[in-house]
Amino acid sequence: MEFRLLRKIITLFLLLSSVAVFAQTQVFSPAQSPSQWRVNIQGADISAFISQVADITGKSFIVDPRVKGRVTVISRSSMPSEAVYQLFLSVLNVHGFVAIETDDGAVKIIPNATGKQESNTAEQKRGDHFITEVVMLKNASVAELVPVLRPLVPQYGHMAGVQSANALIISDHATNIARLKRVIANLDSRQDQQIEVIPLQHAWVGDIAKLLEDLLPENSGKKVKSTDQLTIVADERSNRLILKGPEAEREQTRELVRQLDQPFENKGVTQVIQLNYAEATKVSELLSNLIDDKASGGKEKNQEQESTRFQADESLNALVVRAEPSVMSDIRNLVAQLDVRRSQVLIEAVIVEITGNNGEQLGVQWLIGDSDTGNPVIGTNFNNVGASVSDIATDVAAGTAVSVGKLNGAFLGGALDIGNGIDVGMIVQALASTSNANLLSTPSVMTLDNEEAEFKVGQNVPFITGQSTDSSDTTNPFTTIKREDVGVTLKVKPQINSDGSVRLEVYQEVSSLVPSDNPLAAGSADRITNKRSVDTTILIEDGETIVLGGLIQDDETTSESKVPLLGDIPVLGHLFRSEQKTKVKRNLMIFLRPKVLTSKKQIALVTDDKYQGIYRVEASKGDISERNVSVESDVNALFDRSQSNAVGPATSDNGQSNNE
Repeated sequence: MEFRLLRKIITLFLLLSSVAVFAQTQVFSPAQSPSQWRVNIQGADISAFISQVADITGKSFIVDPRVKGRVTVISRSSMPSEAVYQLFLSVLNVHGFVAIETDDGAVKIIPNATGKQESNTAEQKRGDHFITEVVMLKNASVAELVPVLRPLVPQYGHMAGVQSANALIISDHATNIARLKRVIANLDSRQDQQIEVIPLQHAWVGDIAKLLEDLLPENSGKKVKSTDQLTIVADERSNRLILKGPEAEREQTRELVRQLDQPFENKGVTQVIQLNYAEATKVSELLSNLIDDKASGGKEKNQEQESTRFQADESLNALVVRAEPSVMSDIRNLVAQLDVRRSQVLIEAVIVEITGNNGEQLGVQWLIGDSDTGNPVIGTNFNNVGASVSDIATDVAAGTAVSVGKLNGAFLGGALDIGNGIDVGMIVQALASTSNANLLSTPSVMTLDNEEAEFKVGQNVPFITGQSTDSSDTTNPFTTIKREDVGVTLKVKPQINSDGSVRLEVYQEVSSLVPSDNPLAAGSADRITNKRSVDTTILIEDGETIVLGGLIQDDETTSESKVPLLGDIPVLGHLFRSEQKTKVKRNLMIFLRPKVLTSKKQIALVTDDKYQGIYRVEASKGDISERNVSVESDVNALFDRSQSNAVGPATSDNGQSNNE
């Protein structure tokens, strides 16, 4: 008995469970008619909902994996299958999904966010289908309608304008697009509008447009003034008004413009604008050219341009301006932008030249002369070993001692009377010379941005260019000279770029006179100058060091004088020849470093640094001796010499020479 009761309870439980499952999966139930369906859903899975709609409508659905959730629809009335599909589209719309029909008849169900990229373009779609449609405009401008209509499109929709075609592209549900098309039709209504251009002869189009704006307060914008019936465009380039609208409105505006476009007396004001940094003459020239450029191209100046005048007062560095009150404020703003404090640039240069000169001389000279007459008979004369035989011939012939001042280096010589009135003289000379010179020049110059500066240190040396005499005075010829600068020259023009780099146009020159053995060199016309120059344009970062150029030169010269045949004899040939060897080595480097100075504090620090770097000179016993300064291995140390106790001058020479 108890077993039968338990079996009935289990059977009843299974029946109730199957009914519950069916209630959850059965979304639609047939009504009395087979073609009618009643909807009554509470928390049904959307996948089951889509499956039931597919069975009823016979459509194929492609469901995006992101389509999830549960739906609830409560209805007591029955509907046909077409209405069921429209209800299905509305439910998808409520839950953020859209149905897109493909070309093969299937329906894709995707989220709203991507629907505008895959919408239908079929014109027959209605209801909640997500479609894309192109709406052509006939009268209104697409640029004017897009800002007005865009708030009416939901976030998942899309609206864009194609100005070249004057068309709108809209992606949205079909019902929303139909509503938008009704709004567009009202805005794109055709009116009896024509375009008219009114040139102005005296007044400025900007002033006339401003007056019309006051008369039409509902207008907005700077260059376009419009109402529902009239559009006014100000063409400032050609000083013309462009009207678009009905004839009556244009006629009224045309008459008003005619009354306003009248010549008027000059009522300009004069003001003095004091400049703090800019140069008044340059600012005046710039503004005058600006006014002339606006009136170029065959166009006449308007009244405001004719009444604008600029005059510079150099003594006060001020600008006197006469202009209309309407443009005076614009001129003041422009002058304020030009009158700004300009940065300065300190350009420091270092010229290093190291020269070494080694020379060796060895020679033997002979002389045979008549002791009775004192005249030389046979001898050698080699000029590359110092004193020549011609310098000592008289002393040898007379049998007297040779003057030491005529001989260089170590020498050995003598004279011998071999009889029969014949004297024989011989001199052997040997000389080794070494010469080293270090030239260190550190010129520096400060200048404004985009201003050329020049720095010179040296001498103005005269060079003889010609001589002439007349018949009355032949002992004192008339001499013409030309003076040239010899020394260190630095020309530079900096330009500070927006990224902090500096563009430099540089001309650097180092010149010096070559020492001459001629005691009359100070007045001769054959002076020789050494000249090294660099003319270049570079780009460098602020505070960095750059090499402008350099030269490494090695010269080796060998000179030999000998008696033919005798000088070629092995060993003994040295008695009949002389040799001279010279080696010259020269290293030249030029470096540059710019520093941008933008504040008073930076300028004060640089000035103090330069002041501390003055070379110390000690005076003792009437002589001035300078501390020797060696060339540093680090290039940057050449610029920062003020850190040491003894600091070199702007230009110094340190050379030494010794003879053996």
